[in-house]
Amino acid sequence: MSFWDGKKVLVTGGGGFIGSHVVERLLRAHRGVRVTAAGRMSSENKRNLSEVLRNPFLRVIKGDLRDPRFCRKACKGQDVVLNLAGVVGGVGYNSKHHASLFRDNMTLQLNVLEAARLEGVKRYLVVSTACVYPRDCVIPTPETEGFRDEPELTNRGYGWAKRMGEYAGRAYAEEFGMSVAIVRPYNAYGPRDHYDLDKSHVIAALVRRVCEGESPLKVWGDGKSTRAFLYVEDFARGLLEVAEKYPNADPVNIGSAKEISIKDLAKAVLRAAGHDAKLVFDPSKPSGQPRRACDTTKSRKVLGFKAEIGLDEGLRRTVAWYRENLQ
Repeated sequence: MSFWDGKKVLVTGGGGFIGSHVVERLLRAHRGVRVTAAGRMSSENKRNLSEVLRNPFLRVIKGDLRDPRFCRKACKGQDVVLNLAGVVGGVGYNSKHHASLFRDNMTLQLNVLEAARLEGVKRYLVVSTACVYPRDCVIPTPETEGFRDEPELTNRGYGWAKRMGEYAGRAYAEEFGMSVAIVRPYNAYGPRDHYDLDKSHVIAALVRRVCEGESPLKVWGDGKSTRAFLYVEDFARGLLEVAEKYPNADPVNIGSAKEISIKDLAKAVLRAAGHDAKLVFDPSKPSGQPRRACDTTKSRKVLGFKAEIGLDEGLRRTVAWYRENLQ
């Protein structure tokens, strides 16, 4: 019998990019699990959940997680809360909205955590981010770097909010005896990502522009920055494994061990789309952290977690989904 079988599970942000994949995985992989997806539930969110909306074990509730009363309603009767609600964009958006990203993410995190405490929820997942790490962090980056110095400057507001979310989870575990897990995921991509160019992450932005035939393809920065990307299905699996197997209020990186430069990433997106375009880099635009790649030692040791879907295959699936759903 699985840990999740028969559980009542709340997924905040359950209609979002990551949340919808988590909801689907829970409903398809486990018996008798009852899932509540809570959040604003826009038309895009409903589309993300379209394949499971008629599942009798799914409940969808619409509301504002900035409202503590709605958070109490959503948490009532739940065995597990997976708090995936958050506000974030790409490097351009994040670098201009430090205050609002800090405010909004702190509000969401504290409201849901306090509601879970008041409703006696047995297991709680804090979803943090690789943006907690400093600019000069060790590469590959171990979890011990998470509170050293300041978060990388282009992600300062978001990174500090996520650090404080981790702290709140640990403090609630210590003072109130809550069973809290903390995950630090790295650079997700895949179907249902945000493709609004003002807020999208790098792969979503490149996929959209390549599929729209942009030529030459303009890329922010000098192309030398590196990232390690995790396909959304692996991402969702990793979140659930941390929540199930490591509720110790101790952060765990979830990511891919394969690092790639933005220049090579752009070439890979072009290949996945079958598009031939010249690359043009704009060093006047922000590149973000010079390198971002996680040390996966702890996730392998405590979870046995390993990314299963390689970047080339993930990009092919992402391009195919974009063309089928958004073009």
